[in-house]
Amino acid sequence: MNESIDQKEKKYLTDTVEFLVPFTKTLVDLLSSSSVKEWVLLSELKNLHINNATISDGTINTTAEVKDFSVSILYVGIRNFILTIRGMNQYNGFCIIITNKGIVVNDNSSDSPTDEAKLLKKRFLDNYKSPYLITDTFLKFRNQGGNG
Repeated sequence: MNESIDQKEKKYLTDTVEFLVPFTKTLVDLLSSSSVKEWVLLSELKNLHINNATISDGTINTTAEVKDFSVSILYVGIRNFILTIRGMNQYNGFCIIITNKGIVVNDNSSDSPTDEAKLLKKRFLDNYKSPYLITDTFLKFRNQGGNG
């Protein structure tokens, strides 16, 4: 019985990485674009199931729950942004912070981080550094809905 639970957990972690790497890369590419227009940015965020973005004085601000993550974006203009992706539930403690200056990935950003957060950090970094492919998991997310 434990073996099948371990296999389910491994598959869930693999599916999570296959979603999170292209999701993060897509957001970074979008936010880093030197030619993106605000309306295009908002449209692309909706394609990623981030629907509640607000605009004020050229600043775009949003926080949304996407799968097992809380995603926050503060976009202040071309190549000037803060993207935060925090793990929830079993990924509590996992956190990615990306700005136009770089990336920081933590697995201990909560009072009681999970073991899964540590595993996710390692797998995310292993996959984010190398060229990534758009995975079936990510395409299914874009086509079907934000929390599926």
